[in-house]
Amino acid sequence: MTKPAALQENRASESDPALLCSFDYEAIQAPTRPLIHQAARFWFFRRGEGVLEIDGKPQPIHPGTLVAISPWQITEVTEVSEALSFEKVIYNYSYLEAVLKAVPGAEEEGTELLRFLTLRPAVLLDEAQSAAIERLLGEIREEFGVASARESVPEKPMGRLYAAEKLIELMILYRRFADDLRAEVPAEAAGEGRAILRYLYTHSGEKLTLAGTAELFFLSESALSRQISKLTGTTFKRLLSGIRVEKAADYLLYTELTLNEIARLVGFVDASHLSRHFVAEMEVTPMNYRRIYAKTRGRSDHSEKATALALAEYVLQNYSDETLSAGRAAERFGVSVTEMNRLLLYYAGRSFDALLHEVRINRACELLASTDFLILDVAVEVGYRNIKTFNLNFLKIKAMTPTQFRASVTLQKADGSETGRTGRRRGRDK
Repeated sequence: MTKPAALQENRASESDPALLCSFDYEAIQAPTRPLIHQAARFWFFRRGEGVLEIDGKPQPIHPGTLVAISPWQITEVTEVSEALSFEKVIYNYSYLEAVLKAVPGAEEEGTELLRFLTLRPAVLLDEAQSAAIERLLGEIREEFGVASARESVPEKPMGRLYAAEKLIELMILYRRFADDLRAEVPAEAAGEGRAILRYLYTHSGEKLTLAGTAELFFLSESALSRQISKLTGTTFKRLLSGIRVEKAADYLLYTELTLNEIARLVGFVDASHLSRHFVAEMEVTPMNYRRIYAKTRGRSDHSEKATALALAEYVLQNYSDETLSAGRAAERFGVSVTEMNRLLLYYAGRSFDALLHEVRINRACELLASTDFLILDVAVEVGYRNIKTFNLNFLKIKAMTPTQFRASVTLQKADGSETGRTGRRRGRDK
């Protein structure tokens, strides 16, 4: 792999982080770059032929293939001989994991089921099995709607319980169908970079260190650091912090635990450490996150389209304000954060956070190509509080670091002239 894999979002829904799962359709016409999936998902392929690599292991794809991706697994479509089309269900793994492990008398079965999904991530179904999966996916679609349609589906009684029941049924059917086909579970691959990501996710609540993890995988600390950087573009500490923050966000949404209790569960020393890392990753305090993503759905007095366009304009005009946040924007326009994201996804094709980061990074690209501003100055100029958050979002959106971008990209002006490595104009002196 010559460059870091793209990091997928860690939520089932872009518009509503509290949703347990979402349903959508997708098509793939050509090979893809590697993707790291923070959120778990099922893919059910209806049409097409190709090859999907899951944690580096090739899996032939045919109509009727059901794929189960666990958090922090890496996928890459390496061959497409006939366009692939599939249905996908993205779900909150942490919540389901807690539910399965809490069933009295079935704790071991729940753990074994989750392990099986990780070790056997794809199975080719026969006609009867495919029909059963189609029925179940249809029920999930009826409950949650189609995510890419940006529709607002009315909440139904006991929606969370219904979602959990359907997802567990999907997992169990997957397990049983694989048994029917007498498929053997492959042995876990120790020492591979992808296995390292999986280990960090499942053991993030423990006191993990670079030295201890390297020893476990029979690597030097520098070799482990290179593996993580190659796969994710970030460091051991930052990756581990991000995983812990992701899990903390789930506890904030689905429990009434205190910050100290959550901190201990996910691996932080105390509430203050959790808060510091949470703000660095999410740009909002834990308690504000819990408050603004509560299950309330406000409505605007204006038309949806007008509100969405006004929101987009607001982001474009105020992106450089480091205090700009989803909560603040939603409050200004009299809608909930969930409703605001739904409107922006429908009319602008991206959520508030995605739109804000895209605007900031695009402006940063202009500054990097046309000025001699220090990278830290560029980050501050476009609205980031710290260089780490800027670098992470730049890498996600542009698939390279700001330094790499500045060294390789020029900016073409309206008159046809270019600025860049050899023609950059002088910016502010710092």
